[in-house]
Amino acid sequence: MALLLDTSVLEPDQRADAFVDAMGRASVPCAIHLENPERVSARMNVWNLGAASLFRSESTGMRLTRTPRHVRSASMPVLAIALQEIGIGHLDQHDEQRRVPAGELLMTDLTSTYDFSWPGTGASQCLYVPMDRLGLPIDTVRDAATRPHHSNLYPVMIAHVRELFRSAALLETDPAAEQLGEASIELARALVASIAHANPDASAPRSALAMTSIRRYIREHLHDPTLNPARIAHAHNISLRQLYKICSDNGFRIEQWIITQRLQKARDELARPATVDLPIATVAHRAGFVDAGHFSRRFRQAYGLSPTRWRQLRD
Repeated sequence: MALLLDTSVLEPDQRADAFVDAMGRASVPCAIHLENPERVSARMNVWNLGAASLFRSESTGMRLTRTPRHVRSASMPVLAIALQEIGIGHLDQHDEQRRVPAGELLMTDLTSTYDFSWPGTGASQCLYVPMDRLGLPIDTVRDAATRPHHSNLYPVMIAHVRELFRSAALLETDPAAEQLGEASIELARALVASIAHANPDASAPRSALAMTSIRRYIREHLHDPTLNPARIAHAHNISLRQLYKICSDNGFRIEQWIITQRLQKARDELARPATVDLPIATVAHRAGFVDAGHFSRRFRQAYGLSPTRWRQLRD
């Protein structure tokens, strides 16, 4: 766990600036306004679960405004799935105004402009999900974010977020923390897909929803060196041509994605203390690479250093 901010240990005249700095580091670029800068009180924490992360903020009244200028600045595309814990949140995004009382869920597209605030004391528990891990078109995600309650998975996600934060410190240090992060991303993907499926007028094509199953299948079979587009198409009862059409519709390069996922799997394995005595070739084979030399070359191209050097730096 990283404690980003605890204003109770700061001098009063330091707290407003510290709040702006901490919120700026925890979120995407935006303008930060305090309801009462002279009497600001806040505590912020962050926990990492592999590709996903958790962020909790409790503070006196504040407002976050993301403008077109902020959007143009470089930042990782993220979907924020936040459970309002205390107070009432207010979000204005994509021509939708939402009031979020305590106990309800809010989905915010952090790639776009928005205005979020709460008056008085408020607190939020937020799950950050990288957009590129969802494998769905941005328009599908944005449409779903405006109406998370339209899915039967809405209460499931609320319960999931609540439980993540109930034991966040323990979960972050668990050996399966990264897998828990992946499971959280899968649930977020299922929530978005469920909302899109429930809306027959959604702008996203049905092929976008098929990507959820395709990406899951790939992840589950990365270890198998025989994994290829033809096998993936067969597993989904579609032709190879249909598979490539679905991938094209979603801007998805399937062969490159398989390689990228295998490299990430191997990289994560090399960083685990439990695999320190395993030969590099064994780790490569577990990630689906047949040739250790080919793996080493691709690893260096992707990360700028050899697998051996990566392992040494992670020790």
